[in-house]
Amino acid sequence: MRTPLLLFLALSAPLTFAQQSGIGIKGGPLMSNTRSGNRSGNWLPGASVGTYLALRAGPRMEFQPEVLITSLGAGYSLPDDDRGHVRTLYVQVPLSFKLYMGNVANVQAGAQMGRLLLAQQSAGGESTKVTESYESWDYGVILGLGADMVSGLDLGIRYYSGLRPVLANDQVLFPRNRSLALSLGYRMSRLRSPKFTRRRN
Repeated sequence: MRTPLLLFLALSAPLTFAQQSGIGIKGGPLMSNTRSGNRSGNWLPGASVGTYLALRAGPRMEFQPEVLITSLGAGYSLPDDDRGHVRTLYVQVPLSFKLYMGNVANVQAGAQMGRLLLAQQSAGGESTKVTESYESWDYGVILGLGADMVSGLDLGIRYYSGLRPVLANDQVLFPRNRSLALSLGYRMSRLRSPKFTRRRN
């Protein structure tokens, strides 16, 4: 008798949620590359910084839009065994849903759009601006894991896979952005969260 009763009480209890909706700042390092079926590249270090809005969307869900300035890039090998790389700078807008496994840990999934600001190619000791050779817009999907503390600190790791080739007028390589990023955020301003109650049958 005790086990079914405890199970019933656990299912009937209101869901708890420690995090509060809020506005925060975030940033962190990342590694990026371009994925292409015709050329393998090298991962390059980069970083992102920006702001985010965490909105409670259910008993154990949050919707989190962000605006980030992000440095991406990719390395490649030249015919004379020398190496070169391309650095790109984007304004990115990730839109993700976060599902909490408890009061802290969560899984994340969503979409991301980016606007190219600058593309710089370095090879043979020379740097050249190649922004015109790249598509202005980039978009793809994001997946991640996070840990959001009651204190307001938000930790996360996120993988981004671009769905659109980044080179303009390209008929051979079709490279797409990809990155693996770590982030540290802090919710500076707390917002009043809507109340969610369990519907009675």
